[in-house]
Amino acid sequence: MRKLLLARLIIAGLLVAALASQSGTVTAQQAADSNKSESIVGVTESDNGKDIDLTTAQTLQVKLKSIAGTGYAWTLSGDPAPLKLVKQSSQHGKSTSGRAGAPSFSVFQLQAGSSGLANVTFVYRRSWEYNVPPAKTFSIRVNVR
Repeated sequence: MRKLLLARLIIAGLLVAALASQSGTVTAQQAADSNKSESIVGVTESDNGKDIDLTTAQTLQVKLKSIAGTGYAWTLSGDPAPLKLVKQSSQHGKSTSGRAGAPSFSVFQLQAGSSGLANVTFVYRRSWEYNVPPAKTFSIRVNVR
């Protein structure tokens, strides 16, 4: 009886130790994810016309809604210095995954090389329409410190 009780206590102790070490690992991972998310400043169409503050250690992520299959696309207009476009991608809705007419998002990531003021403008237009004003325009002013 004592041996069975002792064996159960040892197993319980090992389980508690294993759970404690796992929870420490998860906490460390969560801290790393938290630091990563703090380094990204996200903006959407609702931020159009706003002033955004950014440090040189942060990345600006611009996420703009688009419609797949229409020919319209968001493009960066002009030079956003001191910011630099480092990544451009598309995200499709989970249930629509790229079907024509389905909503999707154009995602742009810009990093600051130095401090300064940047006027960042994106236009939503068809690439083959040269003398037509854009269907939409998105502009923000970014102060990089």
